[in-house]
Amino acid sequence: MIKTEILSVRNPQWANENRTAINCLVRTNTLHQEVPFTASPLDLEAHGRETFAKCLAGEFGEIAPMGPKLSEQSPSQPEPPAEYLRLERFLLEANRENSRKSFRSVVIVWGSLLDNLLDEMLEGEALRTSAAAEARGKPPRNFDARINRALGAGLIDQEDADRCHHIRRIRNAAAHEWELSLETKNILPSLRALHEADYSELLVFREDLEFLLQQVYSASCGMLVMKFVDRLSAVSR
Repeated sequence: MIKTEILSVRNPQWANENRTAINCLVRTNTLHQEVPFTASPLDLEAHGRETFAKCLAGEFGEIAPMGPKLSEQSPSQPEPPAEYLRLERFLLEANRENSRKSFRSVVIVWGSLLDNLLDEMLEGEALRTSAAAEARGKPPRNFDARINRALGAGLIDQEDADRCHHIRRIRNAAAHEWELSLETKNILPSLRALHEADYSELLVFREDLEFLLQQVYSASCGMLVMKFVDRLSAVSR
């Protein structure tokens, strides 16, 4: 896998009162532009730990104090919807797989969540059409059919349907091909399409499977998951 290298760091600022993390702006060899970054000595990636150590050593100037805390008198936030609590549990599991560098598992886990969310969206639509006495067909039985049904029902647009199909192809390859590489059918074209759709202005495209699965596939899945969870939450209110 391509090693992420920090090319520049500026504006270091303590991220918490315990001084166990530092917010800063970084440029890397994998990005087209400068981005916010939180460095930690406990980071799973070496570049995160190294950046924290260099900030601590003063290589990038004095570390500014953390920003003002929100008032303790501020109104309490309502309990998040059940969909977001489930998403939080899922992200913990996905991060565990990611920390193990189990990228095949990460691919399958993300794809399965999107498949399940589409199924729930279609179930909600089926209940609505049933209540309105509209005709509805049999429930779709696989990821491909769910994507197409959701598109036809107006639950997702064409761009999101295209993203889902690219994710489906990558997920299927990870689940069924014993040898997974950029030469595996559908892998490279689908990863390139996701990069063009979501990250061409930010992320340098590197033909490295683990890098693309971690930085492109997982991120595109995450964007769609948040969009679908928002829709499910809005319907359940």
